[in-house]
This record gives sequence, C-alpha cells and structure tokens, in this order.
Amino acid sequence: MLVKLLLAAAALFTACCGIVAFVAWLAWRRLRASVRLRRRLRTVRVWVTPPGIRREVAALRRQLAETVGATPHAVALVQRASGSVGELPLLARRLQRVAATLDVELRLLSNEPDDGELARVLPAARARVGDVSRVARTIRRAATAGLGAAHAADVLALNAGVEREVAALDTGVETLVALAADQPAAWTA
Repeated sequence: MLVKLLLAAAALFTACCGIVAFVAWLAWRRLRASVRLRRRLRTVRVWVTPPGIRREVAALRRQLAETVGATPHAVALVQRASGSVGELPLLARRLQRVAATLDVELRLLSNEPDDGELARVLPAARARVGDVSRVARTIRRAATAGLGAAHAADVLALNAGVEREVAALDTGVETLVALAADQPAAWTA
C-alpha cells in the first residue's frame, strides 16, 4: 500500500515537472522569437564585442536589422490606415530577402578568423548595408507619401464640405434675421 502511494506520488511529481518544463520551454521559445528581444540582443552584442572590426560588423548587423525591420512595419501601418501602398508590400518582402542574405554574409564575416581578410572585405559589406538601408528608407518614404496623399485629398474634401456648410448656415441665418425683422423683400432673394 505504501509502495503504491509512493509510486503514484512519484508519477504525479514527474508529470508536474514535465508540464513545468514544457511551459518553460514554450516561454523561452516565445522570448527568443520576440523582435524586441532580438533587437536588444543585437545592441548588447555590439557593446560586448571588443572594439575594432568585429564590433563594426556587429553594428552593421544591428543597423541592417533595424532599417529592414522598420520597413514592412511602416508599409503595414499605411495599409491599415487605408493609404495607397501599391507594390510596396512586395518590395518590402524582396528587401527582406536581400537583407537576410546580407545578414548571413555579415554573420560569416563576424566569425572570420583572419582579421586581414575581414578588413579587406568590410568596406564592400558596409557599402551593401548602406545600399539596403537607402532602399529601405525610400520604401518607407513612399509609404508615408501614399498616406500623405490620401490625407491631403481627405482634408481638401473636408474643407470644401465645411465651406459649403458655412455658406448654407450664413444663408439660413440671413433668412432668419429677415424673417425676424419681418421684411418680405428679403424672402424672395
């Protein structure tokens, strides 16, 4: 009887430990997948890396991730706000694919054991990161312009509606004043 009780307690304890371990594993996966955490880890990686060429490679990876990550977010915001985006979502996805390839290249550079080779290849990588950042900035500007154009058209229509309403109210007030003054001549106007 005592043996059965101990076996049941051990089985229950093992099941509870398994469930806790599974929940902890799920939480860890979610944290690792978090974009904010990745951004913070990249920043920490830049400052933890010793000064020099390797820190510059880490900084390039962080810059690439920030600029490319902001682009689809900006396009999605404009799209949700009913702005005109045209082919920008497709271009943002293409930009992400190009940036992913460049990030792999930068990751390989960060693991390069030869500092001379790293110094030789780094200017070209820096130029490519700059090119990708410029393209990302251009896509974000185009998205913002699409939202601004829709906003400007809405403001013009709203302004025209307000002017019509003010004119109608002025006419109505003049009619009421004429009626209050009991001037039949003003009714025909």
